[in-house]
Amino acid sequence: MIKLRTTYLILLAFILIMIQPLSAFADTETKDKDQSVQIQLKLGEDHITINDQSITVETPYANNGVTLVPLRVITSAFGAALSWASETQTVGLTYNGTSISLQIGSTTATVNGKEEQIEVAPELKNGTTMVPLRFISEKFGASVKFDEATSTIAISSTRAAGTDAGGIDSDLGKTHIGNSYYGWSMKYPTGLVKSYQSFKEDYVSFNDANGEYHINISVKSDMTENMSEDALLDLLVDQTDGEPLLEKKYVSSGAHPYALLKSKDDGELFEYRAYQSGDKVYILIFTIVKEETDKVITKHNAYQDLLNSFQMSFDTSVKTLKDLSTVKDGLRMYTDETYGISIKIPAEWSKSGSNSEMIQFIDPKKKRSIGYRVTSKSDSDTLQKWSDRTAQNYTQLYASAYSKSEAARSIVVDGNQALVSRTSNTFDNRIWDSTENVYLIKGNYKYYIVIDFSNKDDLSDSFIQSTLQSIKIGKPSSSIGTIKDSSENLDRSKTSVVKNKNYNYTISIPDYWKLNAAKSKNGILEYTFGMGHFLFLAADSELAGLTTQEIVKQFKENALVQYGGTDVKETVNRTETVDGVQAVWIEWEVKDLVTTMSLLQKDGNYYLFTAVYPKAIQTEFLQKQLLDTIKSFQTTK
Repeated sequence: MIKLRTTYLILLAFILIMIQPLSAFADTETKDKDQSVQIQLKLGEDHITINDQSITVETPYANNGVTLVPLRVITSAFGAALSWASETQTVGLTYNGTSISLQIGSTTATVNGKEEQIEVAPELKNGTTMVPLRFISEKFGASVKFDEATSTIAISSTRAAGTDAGGIDSDLGKTHIGNSYYGWSMKYPTGLVKSYQSFKEDYVSFNDANGEYHINISVKSDMTENMSEDALLDLLVDQTDGEPLLEKKYVSSGAHPYALLKSKDDGELFEYRAYQSGDKVYILIFTIVKEETDKVITKHNAYQDLLNSFQMSFDTSVKTLKDLSTVKDGLRMYTDETYGISIKIPAEWSKSGSNSEMIQFIDPKKKRSIGYRVTSKSDSDTLQKWSDRTAQNYTQLYASAYSKSEAARSIVVDGNQALVSRTSNTFDNRIWDSTENVYLIKGNYKYYIVIDFSNKDDLSDSFIQSTLQSIKIGKPSSSIGTIKDSSENLDRSKTSVVKNKNYNYTISIPDYWKLNAAKSKNGILEYTFGMGHFLFLAADSELAGLTTQEIVKQFKENALVQYGGTDVKETVNRTETVDGVQAVWIEWEVKDLVTTMSLLQKDGNYYLFTAVYPKAIQTEFLQKQLLDTIKSFQTTK
């Protein structure tokens, strides 16, 4: 649950006010091409004209000869994307690849990452952000003309393709708001501003422009149908932060019964509601920032009227109902402004947050995924080198009997030449996992796009093609620096020597193996290599008093227990010279896993090496690497 505190609301208040819905001008026809925009305004007058329609705004004025206008004039004119950093009071504007950053009270602006000086700093006036008109307009490529005789300013520009003026103009005439995909709606009072919406649209938060309240709406799908009253109330209790409860009951009166909780904490009042329709539960969390505000009867009635307007339906035929959903034909467009890439994703898929390098989307059954990674292009790298390098790494990762790979072929993605290849691998010779690997270079960046699926998912080539056709590659953010492609100079044969003074040994470990630092202590080293694990134990006290044969027997018995009594198939039983002494070297298979174990005794101490990995990655390269790693072990004085 997200609870915005009073301090944050104060800092945020002015940005919410300046992006309130305008009262006029909406383009009734959606166009994919750029739209011409003509703006006229006059100093000292509280209205502007956009394409012959008048809008009331905070009065534009001149400061030291520089015309300052409300920021929403800019967003309306250009359809510029808007961002706000409350800590630094910094406004960000992005339009057709140009990014401008302005700070309240500062005469230093940033344009595409480079600092520039402006004559007059942005100001706050009556809660509205006023910005220098000519500076921004000309940076965005607009024409600005000033008629001194009439003090009239005329701006000619084009609105960015596919925009709805930053979500401002689309509010014209909208009295209700909701989500057609999840099927809910409610009243849309003046000053209610959307502050956040999750990728899946199952969570959205609104703030009141005056800072009096905020409301969060979340949708939980695939829930048990016909939940009991107590079950819904318990669900609400889980949403609280443990603050004292004022009320807890089920409201059965009215068209839409709901579970209700009320609580208070640190001067704030909270009202929680849970509605159920089919397998969906809708949870509303309403926060009143100052408890005394709710004591004003008109305010209290307005709050309750807003909450009571919530409905578990969305009527697409109602023109006064604004739709927050971006889902069209079962797909939603995901836009990454940082990397300048857009891609259509199935509506029911989720965005994974487990990997900061690979942005990934996963289907509900976790069987398919779409992802991309953006890295910097080195001067010497090419599409063909990149593709060939990845293919070579693939042969080092998977045994030939468990993998397949196709030669790369040329395709076009968003007008850019690209290479695509399909790789497949299996771990049991029944289910094959496949990956469509797409390599694209544009400007200084490389875009690696992957679509993962299995042979049992029946993922058609048409789905892959439509996904690739939906991709748009724009201009990355100017804040991006160099992002190293770790695979470009990857050498899996490169090693580094690990030394342990407490247990007096050295061992050479491949650089691409990843250390588990939390478990690597007290003479233990643990590494992962892809889907494999390597473990080293030095002078382990648990081995004291056991013979080599007993230790081996114990490990095999543990394997039997771990894998449900499946037979252990011993494939190797020999000795190897390690650190000048004969070490036992045994390998066995359990199901589709391989275990390599080496054990040596020297100067009264035992040293144990084990590696467990899928048989599918038992390549000659890996077998030699494990042998070399273990035989590099040396005791020291």
